[in-house]
Amino acid sequence: MGFFKSCLDFILHIASPFADQYGSQKPLFGPEIPIHGDSQVHVPVVKPATYPAIDPSTCRYPILESQGYELCNDQSRGCWLTKYGSPEFNIGTDYENTVPVGIVREYTLDVAPTPNLSPDGQPKVNGVTFNGTYPGPAIEACWGDFIVVRVRNNYFDNGTTVHWHGIRQLHSNEMDGVNGVTQCPIPYGEEYVYAFRATQYGHTWYHSHYSLQYPDGVAGPLVIHGPTSGEWDIDVGPILISDWIHDTAFQAFNCEAYDCGPNSPPKADNIVVNGIGPFKQPDGTFTVNYFKATFQAGKKHLLRLINGSASSSFVFSIDNHTMTVVSSDLVAVEPYVTDSLLLGIGQRYSVIVEADQKISSYWMRTAPADKCNSFRFNKTANEYTQVKETTAMIAYEDAPPVPYPDDTSVKQSDVTAACIDESMDPNRLVPVVSWIVDPQPANNVTRDSFTAALDNHNITQLVPDQPFAHWLLANDTQSNPLWVDFGNPTILDPMRDTNFSSIVRFDQSFGFVYLIIDGSYLFNYSSQFLEIPTAHPIHLHGSDFVILAQNTSTYDPDESPKYFKFDNPARRDVAMLPAGGYLAISFKPDNPGAWLMHCHIAWHASSGLALQLVVRPKEIRDGNGPLSPVRRICKLWNNWAGTNPITQTDSGI
Repeated sequence: MGFFKSCLDFILHIASPFADQYGSQKPLFGPEIPIHGDSQVHVPVVKPATYPAIDPSTCRYPILESQGYELCNDQSRGCWLTKYGSPEFNIGTDYENTVPVGIVREYTLDVAPTPNLSPDGQPKVNGVTFNGTYPGPAIEACWGDFIVVRVRNNYFDNGTTVHWHGIRQLHSNEMDGVNGVTQCPIPYGEEYVYAFRATQYGHTWYHSHYSLQYPDGVAGPLVIHGPTSGEWDIDVGPILISDWIHDTAFQAFNCEAYDCGPNSPPKADNIVVNGIGPFKQPDGTFTVNYFKATFQAGKKHLLRLINGSASSSFVFSIDNHTMTVVSSDLVAVEPYVTDSLLLGIGQRYSVIVEADQKISSYWMRTAPADKCNSFRFNKTANEYTQVKETTAMIAYEDAPPVPYPDDTSVKQSDVTAACIDESMDPNRLVPVVSWIVDPQPANNVTRDSFTAALDNHNITQLVPDQPFAHWLLANDTQSNPLWVDFGNPTILDPMRDTNFSSIVRFDQSFGFVYLIIDGSYLFNYSSQFLEIPTAHPIHLHGSDFVILAQNTSTYDPDESPKYFKFDNPARRDVAMLPAGGYLAISFKPDNPGAWLMHCHIAWHASSGLALQLVVRPKEIRDGNGPLSPVRRICKLWNNWAGTNPITQTDSGI
């Protein structure tokens, strides 16, 4: 009970303590959200050996069940809870305003060195993982549950935090897991309890947000079971696709900051799928080391795709099979069929694949996206020198056990490796729950337009005698890379500014905030202008955003807004800033807090390509209530760092 008690105060801020069917949560600020049921039900969760630990038929809503509500997902995947004459929770429910209240589900994660980490058979330098595995254990919950995770840091060389990627964290900014922004790092030997409500459903991932820690193995999948917009029979589970570096990411970053010759910027060594990958031997052959998903003939399979890379995007496809897309990030979309998907870093898709082919084995392909990856490429041979795109497979039950799919496994004819985001097609990624965007922005768009810039910033005040080229989000008022203060997070003093805090504040409590991010790529570097055609996956914490426009042309403040989409545009939490183009996004300023927006290329985030968006700063909770855990961990961190100094050599995020 001690673990549960440690997060009870948090739960009482979010859930009604009584069982009134139509009660409302009473947040300390913001709109009330109708809730249904009582959260005071505690069921420990122990991860079993196989996925899933939870399926829709085992989700629990005790008070709702006592009132006659029944789970209905086994009747239709778009249905969740129903009761005759009462509102039904389903795929069309506005989950930002109405959420069923489930139960408390607990997990424990230990961050620790993992000396024998070798997903592709090659040793990883300074591997670090959650609970000794890569990926970390699958954290699972049901829509409306309360997720409580005790994170313990057993890694002496670094602090740590855990970010729950894409989770809205409504009124729980202190649980977002970004050191220097929402908390201090967890020092060696200490722990921090994260507790938040699963108001969204679908799948995502969790990862360290301490500097460059996650590319060294500190990442895992997070699944929130709920309705889907298409019918399926078997949940295959999360498929985490990552580039992989045999060196430690901290050392590899030196090739981004300084010139490492042919290794600049840092080059990935391999591709791993769910922690498994083949490796190219000196004779050119590849070891037989492939992730394999089992399909049942005639059944429809739900695959939960995740790109957990440091610096590579992929084009995903399955030979001889099409995919029906039913969600992007944590947003259910109107189903559509495709042969392939671009998976930008941090992006997720739920796809349904029907096993309607000959009983055999077929390749899953994770092709590095053109100019959106970090693998070594031989221009003369027109091929990648160390990796190939056939990195995993599906095998039908009763298929012959073979090391490789045979020549009946054929790549889809129209699949290319182009780095083109799905949202570039206006007929794709249409959200089921519709938003209509106010065509009049609530903010000053001219002020809040930024350029993804590379500049030679001399920040010797932060890193003595080590000036290097930095990526940043720049405009007329913001021209420095982000560089957080580990021991003094923004959440504790949201009105504080420093030269490298990179804070943009929004006091609005209405409408939509617009942000323009330009990627024209002409920057002053060492007094010379260089053209750098790079696409950036832009991730926003704390809110989903809509994509008003996404274009390969240069942004024109007079002409470009004429083509913005306001009627239910694509909505997600990661979108690609096209190389040489622009990305126009918009979000509701309805979640007070200090929220990070950053490029999810690890090297770019570490060099400063990020902003802090402080939303409604006067309403950020303070005092001895919800922020007391933050003050506690900051005291522990500052005491520990005082006797065990850690040199901060990057932005910290």
